[in-house]
Amino acid sequence: MLRYDTSGLYGRDGLTKSDVPGGDDEQIRKAVEQLYQRTESGELGFMDTPDTSFEPIQAWADERLHEEWKAQLVIGIGGSSLGARAVLSSALPAHKRGLDTYIADNLDPETVDRLFSFLDPKTTLVVVITKSGTTVETMSQFWIARQWIADAVGEDRADRHFVAITDPEKGELRKLVDQHRWFDFEVPSNVGGRFSVLTPVGLIPLALAGYPIDELLAGARDARDRHRQLDDAAQSWGVAAAEHLMLAEGGYQQLVMMTYADRLQGLVDWFRQLWAESLGKAKNRNGELVNVGITPIKAVGVVDQHSQVQLYMEGPKNKYFSFLEVEQFERDRIIPESPNMPDALAHLQGRRLSEVFAAELKGTRGALAESGRPTSTWRFDRITPRSVGAFLFSWQMITAVAGEMMDINAFDQPGVELGKQIAHGLLGQDKTRKFADLARSPSATGTKTVLQVL
Repeated sequence: MLRYDTSGLYGRDGLTKSDVPGGDDEQIRKAVEQLYQRTESGELGFMDTPDTSFEPIQAWADERLHEEWKAQLVIGIGGSSLGARAVLSSALPAHKRGLDTYIADNLDPETVDRLFSFLDPKTTLVVVITKSGTTVETMSQFWIARQWIADAVGEDRADRHFVAITDPEKGELRKLVDQHRWFDFEVPSNVGGRFSVLTPVGLIPLALAGYPIDELLAGARDARDRHRQLDDAAQSWGVAAAEHLMLAEGGYQQLVMMTYADRLQGLVDWFRQLWAESLGKAKNRNGELVNVGITPIKAVGVVDQHSQVQLYMEGPKNKYFSFLEVEQFERDRIIPESPNMPDALAHLQGRRLSEVFAAELKGTRGALAESGRPTSTWRFDRITPRSVGAFLFSWQMITAVAGEMMDINAFDQPGVELGKQIAHGLLGQDKTRKFADLARSPSATGTKTVLQVL
């Protein structure tokens, strides 16, 4: 079971019940209705992703698992890799009985070199994920992988090592697929990257890793279908979205998601992209400058109690908090009893680590509430594929409804494009060469900005 408790958002310095409209509010109802209409028209596809047919994907992956492959190298960035990474990091070893999985996303040359030096090209399957086929980070590493494989097994055998997940009709990677006859799967044209974890983008790497994708999809489907009726959707996702927007209007412009389970850290990383890219926009749908957004911040309990909570407790009241809590861990340890235990710690004897962990969470949450900081909690009974799927889809819906209520396009990311154009221009691409000058150092203005340190 997965529950979302927002009671801590209300009270001193937070929301009041009169602040947030109920499920019958016209703005919420209209926002949810618009999403359903855009889905029914085929414009948006993410709400249908829990219905993705897993059987063909599973059957294909099972065939690969009976071949000589020992590892898969997933090459993709952002929405092309964060979903699979998040789900895999939430899994116990019992959930992963397939290929050893490595994800190449960041372009750090030392990390990339170490990865290619470590893996055996003869037994590695390479999964390349990019909708456009022109993503610099992905395609740079793809061409390195292509040469790496060809050098090891020969050009004539290299193609069988590659799996492409890309646009069904267009793009540079699609051209390569058609030319080389690689295994390939489609990125649905109406599903953006950060909403694509329940499509082949996430499901292919997960199935190859041996993860139960049927259970993941079932959890997402349960979360969707539980609130399929408009009234229920308005009362859950709609009100949840409205709570976030009302907090932002009240000055709480930063959302700290703090996980008290290491296996859920990847979900926070996935959430940050979803929330930031979807809701951080300069203009609304009328082209008016609005510069909106709520900044997502990752925190890890109990580690960040000793590095960030001082700021959260006593710093500016511009942050609110969402905790990820697990009620039952699969493994645990007991603190032993000892006559040498200092009196100040004697109360810990015989306690399970999970008890101490839970007390730390409740202590941090209670202290924040006492200082007037709004909190909410996502409560996992246990971390299972179903609960992970439900979490993923719930946040997709909350994000999408919030975008509708803000009157912005939650499904594009225009602010990312200029940086890409500058990078291409610096690397010599003719059509973007004009953007290269935008990378000039601020010192070019005549102001001294560089401090010699060493």
